[in-house]
Amino acid sequence: MTLSEHGWNAIMTMATLATHMGAEALRLKDIRAQVKVSRPYMERTLAKLRQAGLVEGIRGTGGGYYLSKPAHQITLAEIVTAAESPEPHAQWLDMQPTTVEQLVTQEIWREMDNKLHGLLASVTLGSLLRIEQRRPSYKPGLTARLIAKMFPPRLPETGMAY
Repeated sequence: MTLSEHGWNAIMTMATLATHMGAEALRLKDIRAQVKVSRPYMERTLAKLRQAGLVEGIRGTGGGYYLSKPAHQITLAEIVTAAESPEPHAQWLDMQPTTVEQLVTQEIWREMDNKLHGLLASVTLGSLLRIEQRRPSYKPGLTARLIAKMFPPRLPETGMAY
């Protein structure tokens, strides 16, 4: 696993979406303004994140992008894996070493790959941004509030109102 500019921009894109959770879907131009990349680059990044099931998009005038699941359920490893191309050092992990140098190089890459993946897998987007885990709060409408006032909850054993 590598962490290049692609992975970094994907993390920043997801962080932008996470900080706007609960609001409307975020438009492409608003995400680009935060991450500061070109439109084609952002479109490719969002397409990769959408293919990985990390974001969803809404087409049309009121459209935009939003996280497909809560920020506490998305790890940085998922984001980087979705955004990055296959590792340039993958050749070292798949080959059969024939020299001591190749064996050492392979072991170094394997160890670095495991450590980086373990670190990124242990950090969620929510914990990185210190977003509190919240359950969606239900706010009753005016009619529901009026009905609740008309019929207050009753104590089960006495039938009296609270």
